[in-house]
Amino acid sequence: MLRPLRSQPNEYSDEELLRRYQAGGELAWLGQLYERYAELVYGVCLKYLHNEQEAEDASMAVFEQLVAKTREHQIHNFKSWLHVLTKNHCLMELRKSNRYPTENMEPALMQNVDMRHHTIEIGEENGQMQHLQDCMNGLPAKQKECIQAFYLEGQSYKEIAELRGEGLGIVRSYIQNGRRNLRTCLEKKGVDSVGSRQ
Repeated sequence: MLRPLRSQPNEYSDEELLRRYQAGGELAWLGQLYERYAELVYGVCLKYLHNEQEAEDASMAVFEQLVAKTREHQIHNFKSWLHVLTKNHCLMELRKSNRYPTENMEPALMQNVDMRHHTIEIGEENGQMQHLQDCMNGLPAKQKECIQAFYLEGQSYKEIAELRGEGLGIVRSYIQNGRRNLRTCLEKKGVDSVGSRQ
């Protein structure tokens, strides 16, 4: 169970959390480990991408990579390995968009992993609200709950994680994947309305 783990967040070392995840594949262990370095990941992403929305998306993509990569590799220093993984991901994103990295981001801006960058904008015409409700009802339960808490109740990632007793990385995954699933569902219904606020 995840709640007992969070009651003593310093009980296990990085190596022990990693070993437990590698042994059983339980995301609770990986989520707790990732949460320790969520600010580091976001900071590196923001430093290279210079865009808060892109840094949020990249941070989530890094966590998604961890799910598989941490079970495929022998990792001796998780923090250093994660830093390199994050940097390489950002450089790949920059290459895809034909941009070149610079490193002049203010350190203070690199600490905020609690930004609310996403928004859902739905009009009332042509039954769009009903389409949104239908798509929300089609989401997996955990994605739906986190989407509702984030968008409709105005809770932050950290607040949702604390209330649910789950790791920050896992909550971010629910919201990110839920947003993508909503976009896909709404596009199929002819509604292009899940956006982001830069």
